[in-house]
Amino acid sequence: MLCCSIFRTKWFVGILLFITACMGCNPHVVKTDVSPLIGGNDEYSLSVEGIEPQSRWWEVLNDRFLDALVVEALSENLTLTQARARIEQARAAGKQARSFLYPEVSGRASGGSEWRYKEKPDDGFTLGLGLAWEVDFWRRISSAAEATSYELRASREDLEAVALMLTAQVAETYYESIEQNLRLALLERQIDVGKTLLELTELRFGYGEASVVDVFQQRQQLASTRTQVPLVRSRVRTLQNRLSVLLGRAPVGRPLSMAEDFPELPPLPLTGVPVDLLQKRPDLRRIQDQLIAVDYRVAEAMADRFPKIQLTGAGGFQDRLAAEGMFFSLLLEAVAPLIDWERRHAEVEKQEALFREVLARYSQAYLTAIEEVENALWQERHQGELLEALDRQISIAKSNLSETGNRYRQGLTDYLPVLAAIQSLQELERDILSRRRQLVSIRILLYRALGGSPLEAGIYGPAASVKPANVHLPEGVTK
Repeated sequence: MLCCSIFRTKWFVGILLFITACMGCNPHVVKTDVSPLIGGNDEYSLSVEGIEPQSRWWEVLNDRFLDALVVEALSENLTLTQARARIEQARAAGKQARSFLYPEVSGRASGGSEWRYKEKPDDGFTLGLGLAWEVDFWRRISSAAEATSYELRASREDLEAVALMLTAQVAETYYESIEQNLRLALLERQIDVGKTLLELTELRFGYGEASVVDVFQQRQQLASTRTQVPLVRSRVRTLQNRLSVLLGRAPVGRPLSMAEDFPELPPLPLTGVPVDLLQKRPDLRRIQDQLIAVDYRVAEAMADRFPKIQLTGAGGFQDRLAAEGMFFSLLLEAVAPLIDWERRHAEVEKQEALFREVLARYSQAYLTAIEEVENALWQERHQGELLEALDRQISIAKSNLSETGNRYRQGLTDYLPVLAAIQSLQELERDILSRRRQLVSIRILLYRALGGSPLEAGIYGPAASVKPANVHLPEGVTK
């Protein structure tokens, strides 16, 4: 009798497994073919333990100090650590979702005694296993598992996007620090020039060739230059602190090592066509994966409205560890929601609205990405034209200073035109220093807008080279 019972149970379970195996023929409620979008490859070049961006764009700047800072930031930055932790969370959520595809087996053990009046205690125990399994007939659980899979992919792309943003921030802060160091050196040279002019003016005043007003005007000009030094030194320190935080360090300690000048920029990279940004930029790939994940959430919500087919079973020994004490039970049931006051329908509507929201976000992010690339290209082109115009203006300012200095020494004019020429030249020298740093920042923006894609010479021609700002003693001025 026991053998027959076991045989019927195996037959019943075999039929059930056959039905479950055929569920793959049942089409997904919301079927999405994502292979053209993701390249059919679920592997990524980055991992949770470390990150290796698809393109080390900063290396084209040929700055070994920047290379070292970026590598340290990618290893120690705490924002990246948070992104890695989110990947672990998404991975664990995926394991949880996939676990519902398989039967859950639990062990059961119980024992007790029952007393009756004037009777011996009735002792008994139960030892066995329990089985609980929801048959994924409508692919509700499969949809949830697929959703978590794409949410994991989105988390990985988020790590890539954070890394790209971090490298751009490190490079931007690094070159701002270089700018402030150059500005500080420039101010010191301008102060030396101012001291030289003050000594000459005082010497001419001693010989009666200049008025006391000329002396005070030069002293005021020198004091005005000196007032900028504390602001620049403060900016140098704050930028160093910012770099330290980006590197995962406390903003204390010795200054970071860095280059003495800006790099000479390589030719512009190939930008390709706008649609290439969908694969190059990790932030767009992240939203794409989020969109597919929400699509599977819609399917999950739809499948939740259909009956749930559940298999439960138990088996073991009761009262004795022998064949006479063995027991088995198996139950297949279908539970269908009849009245839920549109709770499940509302969940479908919510997920569909979320899908439309993410789709709109995806479209908006794509348009913004195109805008960022176009803006960077136009800004770099016109920034190069501005630098050329400033170079010409500095040449004119130097000629003007030389001529006004000669006329002042010949007694043909007072000191005011010389002072105006000095101030104009020094302001131009400081301005062109900032403009050259801005050119580097625009190129960094372009690399980030392209998603850190491989950099090759493009059809736009070479970019303007960034050269150090030279400060010379004004022509015609000698001790």
